[in-house]
Amino acid sequence: MGTGQTIAIIGGGVSGALTAYHLVRLSTPARIVIIEPRAELGLGLAYSTANIQHLLNVPAGKISALPDQPNHFLGWVRANYDPGATPADFIPRLIFGKYIQSLLAAAPVIEHLQTSAIDLQIDKRELARLTLGNGTHLLADAVVLATGNFNPAPFPGVSSEAEKNGAYRHSAWDEGTYANLPPHAPVTLIGTGLTAVDVLLKLRESGHRGIITAISRHGVFPNRHQPYAPLPGPAITGTPTTARALLSEVRQAITRHGCWRAVIDSLRDRTNDLWLALPPVEQKRFRRHLLRRWEVVRHRMAPAIADRIDAELAAGTLVKEQGRVDAISAAAAGATVHVRTANGSTKHIAAARVFNCTGPDMNYPRVGSPLLNSLFQQGLATPGPLGAGLWSREDGALRAADGTFSDVLFTVGPARLGTLLESIAVPELRQQAAAMAETLTASLYIPTFCI
Repeated sequence: MGTGQTIAIIGGGVSGALTAYHLVRLSTPARIVIIEPRAELGLGLAYSTANIQHLLNVPAGKISALPDQPNHFLGWVRANYDPGATPADFIPRLIFGKYIQSLLAAAPVIEHLQTSAIDLQIDKRELARLTLGNGTHLLADAVVLATGNFNPAPFPGVSSEAEKNGAYRHSAWDEGTYANLPPHAPVTLIGTGLTAVDVLLKLRESGHRGIITAISRHGVFPNRHQPYAPLPGPAITGTPTTARALLSEVRQAITRHGCWRAVIDSLRDRTNDLWLALPPVEQKRFRRHLLRRWEVVRHRMAPAIADRIDAELAAGTLVKEQGRVDAISAAAAGATVHVRTANGSTKHIAAARVFNCTGPDMNYPRVGSPLLNSLFQQGLATPGPLGAGLWSREDGALRAADGTFSDVLFTVGPARLGTLLESIAVPELRQQAAAMAETLTASLYIPTFCI
């Protein structure tokens, strides 16, 4: 590896694992270290599920980990899981996790430190000195934050009694969340996004057969994937500078082409460029008024999962409620969820257990990460312009409090939602990881020796 330089990647989920893998693909002359407390790399939260019913929400032909080999995942699936798999199939997420791990297995030079990073200081040599949770330290020439997603934001109005009696569960993925739940007990989900869909599937897999009530302000589940004829290019070629103009362009494109799925998917490679063309005030307006409408058409459900949601709704075992949860109080049977409905009335819903399915907290100063807190306190990192995620440059370099961009600290994955609209799905993550590997490889100092 030659130069004695070190690249530290904090986080071993898909973003971090692919960054390390692409560094190896480029034969980057450096020590590559992933700092990750989990025993297994490449899985993160999404792909560590053991539930075969948790499907990818991108078809097999579009989710290769290698941007330059679009059929790589499909070929791997045919060789290792299902010889008859087609590009349109939606493969279980646990299989995709095994695929990522197979890539890492082919790159044994990657080191895994099974611990966490709790502090980072930049020394006079412009090296990052990382303090690790096991009491050791690591010096790195470059650090990539691939921290993934954090637990949901604190939910206002939850009584301490509802938390103490176990009726309210802040994270749907903590150990014991599903334990000791009577099979026919009523359950309430706060949220109707993909997390809520996952929780419903998990509940049914664990034997729960009671009524599930899902509450959100819009009362809408994600749309389903369906076949369509792809467009030859982006449906929008201009660059709208207001949220209203962007919405108008999308509507006009749907009218012209007749298929909203084709229009939305044609914008995949342009989405972040269109977002960055909006001034901050328009980005804020988009997030307030249009973001949920975008999410339900952009992040769609696999057809088989959509069928199950539709069947549960038709049978009445899944109930949608449109409204705002004002409070969650303790009750003899668990909890009572107090909902301000769309028509302004208040509804009280009894539940044995309430799951927070509102999605990850993007307000990084409050997520409780010692490392992020240290970076903020030192001015080495700042939240995004709208207050969420991390502020980063196009190449992932972190913006400091003085407005400069770092030559040492970078980020990939969800943290880039501080400046981007799309940064959680594999097609974006693989591009970021590959580009990050190229950036870091090009920036390494390779000494020249005179003879």
